[in-house]
Amino acid sequence: MSLSVLHVKPTDTVLRSKDMIAKYCEPCTARNMTQTAFQWCTECEETLCSECTEAHKVQKMSRSHHLVDICKLPKNIHLSNNCSMHQHLPLDYFCVDHDIVCCKECLPKNHRVCKNVTSTDIASKSSKQSETFLNFKEQLCFILEALERLNTNRKENCSRIEQEETLIRYQIAKIKENIIQRLDFLEESLIYQLTELKNKDVSGIKRQEKDIGDLVASTNAQKEVLEFIRDHGSEKQAFISIYTSKPILDVIENKVKELTESFVETSLWFVESVSIENLTDLGSIEWKYTPSSVSIDTYKQRQSQAPVVLKRQVTSITHLFDIDLKGEKLEGATGITISDNNTLIFCDVITKKLYFCDENDTYLSSICCPYDPWDISAIPQTTTAVVSCAYNSYILFVDINGRKISKQIQLKQKGTDGVSATKDEIFVGAKGKIHVLDLCGNLKRTINAQKVEHCPGFISVCSNGNICYSFNHDIYCITSNGNTVFTYTPPNLRQSRDIQIDDVDNIYVLGRDSQNIHKLTSSGTLEDILLKDNLCKPLAFCYNKKRCKIYIANNNGKTISVFKTS
Repeated sequence: MSLSVLHVKPTDTVLRSKDMIAKYCEPCTARNMTQTAFQWCTECEETLCSECTEAHKVQKMSRSHHLVDICKLPKNIHLSNNCSMHQHLPLDYFCVDHDIVCCKECLPKNHRVCKNVTSTDIASKSSKQSETFLNFKEQLCFILEALERLNTNRKENCSRIEQEETLIRYQIAKIKENIIQRLDFLEESLIYQLTELKNKDVSGIKRQEKDIGDLVASTNAQKEVLEFIRDHGSEKQAFISIYTSKPILDVIENKVKELTESFVETSLWFVESVSIENLTDLGSIEWKYTPSSVSIDTYKQRQSQAPVVLKRQVTSITHLFDIDLKGEKLEGATGITISDNNTLIFCDVITKKLYFCDENDTYLSSICCPYDPWDISAIPQTTTAVVSCAYNSYILFVDINGRKISKQIQLKQKGTDGVSATKDEIFVGAKGKIHVLDLCGNLKRTINAQKVEHCPGFISVCSNGNICYSFNHDIYCITSNGNTVFTYTPPNLRQSRDIQIDDVDNIYVLGRDSQNIHKLTSSGTLEDILLKDNLCKPLAFCYNKKRCKIYIANNNGKTISVFKTS
């Protein structure tokens, strides 16, 4: 059954559309003058001519207002600061207890006993940088992504039905060869049945696709409002817009959930008649219903189901012990990583081996590599790790549970340097470049390093997509497009090696010759030097998943030392 989404429209929350905005200056119009308007004041909600704009900019009451060229206004924009229940009253208060904005009429009626009530002017300070604003933006992206997945699923189902129809036509034709005398009538009947059933279900799928399209339009409208307020609106408008638009997004999201629950995977299959002698028909076309493979939770469910990420920041480090390798000998461990199930893996570029330890830091076994393993990174939410090779153009994929190399991919370059994996992509260093691969090892794009002579020895990716890499003594941070974010060149960091990034994008850099760990902010400012003792020519390091321990390839990579953090 098709779900009606007509009551969720992009225009439902629109105060004024671009077409409704006056073409003439409203202050001038009030004085019986006709002047063409060029600017729109988001606070006053008025159009202004050039002369009134200049006055607006210098007047004490309006000099902080946000002015926008009329031509830059979105088609539909909701910027109302007034209460939906009492439309003549502004939303001047925010109740922390109920997490809602309200007017002075709602305040005594609904929030008389609330202790945490403040003005929206105070509560909205820095709201564009608040977690609520970011969550609102993420919810928009989540809904659009969910709708895209639903749309793709419907298209794939429709395509599969078309292919199955072709297959059934072939099966019917094969039967026709054996029973040609009686085939014509029965074939016509069966093809009609097939077409009717296919058209019936495809029509249903098309209706679902239309519902998806309507929801996409509604969500995009909300996204357009958010982006406009982010770029041109005030903090207060951003704050109020979040809370006034929340119910709209919740309605859209509920529709997405209902739409998802209504999905079934439909297939066509052919049932052949078993008795040729008593043939009365060629068979029948039947539907096979299976639950849809698409499973989409609400945004709030996804937040509650997501593992709790501890916002742990390291302030001190204490040596515990060195891992007993039970007779195995390390010569130069240059890469180290830990999987989601806390399996510790490190690679030795000299012995050409990978070593595995369990979650209790007990050594398990080692495997040989066909090439010289330089760096290693576990791919999040998988049981696979990826290894770069120092002097060869290969990257290796490692089955962590099976403790074996599952496949190798050759890249068009000589040698690979640092490697880092996110849940979606793999980043591999090369001379002057960082190659970005998908999780199957296919090249997606290439990012230029800051300088052509740079060989990113170690790489780490921030939560915002920025990429940090080490080269010689320095740390470089670039955007996903290769633009420079910062360069860190301190005198007391020598031979920078491995890089780790914590939950709040603090950056930790290991210095081999300086024998210390530098803690930087996300903007590249030194915050602390954490570890100076018990380090001797360290080559690589990583945290466990709870960030309560650090593993360091110590003594020129011949020892794996375990430290606790606090």
